Amino acid sequence: MLQKNDFRAIAEKHGVEIVSFHLPTADSMSTEINGRCYIGLDNSKHCTHAEEQARIGHELGHCLYGGFYSRLTPFDDIERHEVRADRWYIKKAIPRKLLFRLLSQGYDAWEIAEQLNTTEEYVRRAYYYYKDNP
Repeated sequence: MLQKNDFRAIAEKHGVEIVSFHLPTADSMSTEINGRCYIGLDNSKHCTHAEEQARIGHELGHCLYGGFYSRLTPFDDIERHEVRADRWYIKKAIPRKLLFRLLSQGYDAWEIAEQLNTTEEYVRRAYYYYKDNP
């Protein structure tokens, strides 16, 4: 059995508070207030544990490298922050060597996602990220 990251524990270790409330237009969000980071998770829709871990992990990416934006931020900057948050999560949840080892053993994306407690979408994103960034 593979070691799975617990992103709630990582958030707690870094003093990031996670709160659940109704977010009608997003699955999750993060913000910094007075030097402290908060992650909000939408509690109006059911999600799997793996989806929750991916959402928390992505938002931790924003928190731990300081990549926040507002409605007034130019779209190019927003996209840059989103990509950085995804990369942070990918590197923590789906390490390059492990991903390529599992692929070489014949595992499909959904099987890798299940083993690593993440989503199939992030396994695919990780593959393309690592493929394009050796």
